[in-house]
Amino acid sequence: MSIFTIISALALVFCALIGLGALIAPKWAQGVVRLVPDPTPEKPGGFSEFRATYGGLLFLLHMTALVILLRVGGLIGVLAIMPVAAAWIGAGCGRALSYLIDMKDNRDAGLIPIWIALELALGLAIASPVLQIGLNP
Repeated sequence: MSIFTIISALALVFCALIGLGALIAPKWAQGVVRLVPDPTPEKPGGFSEFRATYGGLLFLLHMTALVILLRVGGLIGVLAIMPVAAAWIGAGCGRALSYLIDMKDNRDAGLIPIWIALELALGLAIASPVLQIGLNP
C-alpha cells in the first residue's frame, strides 16, 4: 500500500467520523455548521436534516469510498474517490467565494478561513492516490 493510499484512507476515515458524529449527535453538527433547525412550531424535525445530510450521507459516502479504495484499488479505487475529493474541493471553493462576496452578510470571518483550508486539504488528501499515478506513469 502506497503512502498516497494511506493518506487518502486516513482522510476518508476522518470525514466518515465527522459524519458518524453528526449521525449520533446532531446538536454537535448544528454547532459546527452554525445552522439551526426551523424554529417554527408547524415545521418540526430540523434535526433529521443534520442526521441525514451531515450524518448518514457523509458517513456512508466516505466509508463506501474507503472500502472501494482499499478492497478494489487500482483505477476503480481512484474513480471511487475522485467525486468525494472533488466535493470537498468544491466546498472549499464555495466557502472561499462566500468569504470574498458575502462579507457583509457574514457577521465576521470567524473560522471561515480555517474551514476553507481544511476542506481544500481534505479534498487533496483524498485525491492523493492520483498523484501516485502521475508520478508513476
